Amino acid sequence: MAESTLIRPVYVEQLSTALQSAFEGAQVEVEHVRTDRYRFIVVWPGFDPLGHPERQELVWDLADKTLVKEDLRKVTMILTMGLDDLPQD
Repeated sequence: MAESTLIRPVYVEQLSTALQSAFEGAQVEVEHVRTDRYRFIVVWPGFDPLGHPERQELVWDLADKTLVKEDLRKVTMILTMGLDDLPQD
């Protein structure tokens, strides 16, 4: 049986591109949650010295500047991780 292919909405690509541009060298992953809802995971070494509130302020300020309010409401989460947050082998 063939797998269905999900075409990402424009706002998902816009925010993904904006996150990658703002946080040079970041790895940005997008997960489809349900219907038109998406969550983003951003791994960037620059997050290491920052606390959770500072990280969230950076990414949500960018999201607010990038997306119209209607699309911004469809972003369920932006998880931020520094390299120190990743499991060590």
